Amino acid sequence: MIRGFLALPAALALLCATSVSVLADDVMLVIDASASMAGKLGRDRKIDLVADSVETAVADFPTEARIGVLAFGAKSKTSCTDAEVVARPQRNNNEIVAAAAAKLQPRGKAPLAVAVERAANALDYKKERATVIVFVDKVEACDANPCVLAESLAERAKDLTVEVIGLGLDDKDIESVACLAEKTGGKFINAKDGTDVAGGLAAALASAKAPPPNLPSAHIEAPAKVIQSAVFDVAYDGPKAKGDRVQIVWPGLPAGSEIRSVLVAKDGKIRKLRAPAEPGTYEIRYYHPELNVILATQSIEVDVRPTTVTAPDRVGAGAPFSVAWSGPAAASDVIEIAPEAASTKLAAISVNKDGRALTFTAPIAPGRYEVRYRSAADQTIAAKAGFTVDAPSASLNGPATARPGSEIKVDWKGPAARFDDVVIARAEMPAGEHVTLARIRPDRPTVAITVPAEPGSYELRYIAGDGTAIFARAPLTVR
Repeated sequence: MIRGFLALPAALALLCATSVSVLADDVMLVIDASASMAGKLGRDRKIDLVADSVETAVADFPTEARIGVLAFGAKSKTSCTDAEVVARPQRNNNEIVAAAAAKLQPRGKAPLAVAVERAANALDYKKERATVIVFVDKVEACDANPCVLAESLAERAKDLTVEVIGLGLDDKDIESVACLAEKTGGKFINAKDGTDVAGGLAAALASAKAPPPNLPSAHIEAPAKVIQSAVFDVAYDGPKAKGDRVQIVWPGLPAGSEIRSVLVAKDGKIRKLRAPAEPGTYEIRYYHPELNVILATQSIEVDVRPTTVTAPDRVGAGAPFSVAWSGPAAASDVIEIAPEAASTKLAAISVNKDGRALTFTAPIAPGRYEVRYRSAADQTIAAKAGFTVDAPSASLNGPATARPGSEIKVDWKGPAARFDDVVIARAEMPAGEHVTLARIRPDRPTVAITVPAEPGSYELRYIAGDGTAIFARAPLTVR
């Protein structure tokens, strides 16, 4: 059965009023009112966050559906049966439900299983479609086991879903309550703040809204697992109406929600979607916007991209080289080069979202080096690969003599890294100084360079791009 229908837009509702009625599950809100609900989630008391979220969310719930409230732990500090309906499930009950939730004050114990069973019975769950939405902060050591109860309810129900919103539960309590949702086709979230509480209730109520009858059929086929940010194919079938689209979305969000989507084609041509950058479990949906309904879904797991770096085994000193990599490409992640086993880096380039290889210039000094993928989140090295920088290899071939101020042609061989130069300098000048200069271009094996105006003895030099090393020399006499 398809869930996740939202109320029709007003204009469409008028057009469809005679043929489509908006139905919804009967709903019971089960609210933990035990003493621990006086504690805070973020800056606010848990009981207040629940009351606020109920007031906001039920305002949009269909008034023709029955909705009520059951509170547990609201009276007794010792009883394992303290679970009472405080707002009987009925139609046009939204304001009464909000008022009942607002009146609750934390007091007693938390008999969760008893509360869920009584809420299901209040909805006549054996004969009617029903959704029980549970807010729970603590699981008491009462006799009933919530997981066993869930199995029993699922076996006897006509169509019962239990949605569970934990309020900052610890790990041991999560195991005890998540099964209520898992065994009845519902969803569990462990809220960390008021936004999570409100969003969880809104999503649960949206799931309780039933789709109109006689929906068109649809089908989706996508990979069960993809790598984060990867592009993948989605095949589909369905009405292919104008505006229909294939979406990727967090599970449990209302119809129309999406991370990204693509319009379907009338000819059924396969579409491509890009996976989210954040790993996790998502849904692929065929969404029909005219009715604001999800016609088909498929779960898809987004895995972390394996982190690797690959460099050539050997690189000439000062030569450009390419580093291939894969990884999460999180903000500020970098690929860096450094001497082997050294803590200091020589250069670093930020990774890109599309996984393109990065180009580095090899160090000038021969020796062993490493390329590293450094994660910005914790500054750890997630992957590395070693490479050897060979001694520089370069040569110059030009005239031995030249007239002052003339232009000469010089053939060169060398790394052709960015900013590599052919210069004319006096023999006593350091590598970073020269009299005249010509920039090397990798696609031109010859440079034209101007001869100094003053006669004397000079050198033709091949200078590394950083200006710190001379890779080749040739004498030049100017006269």
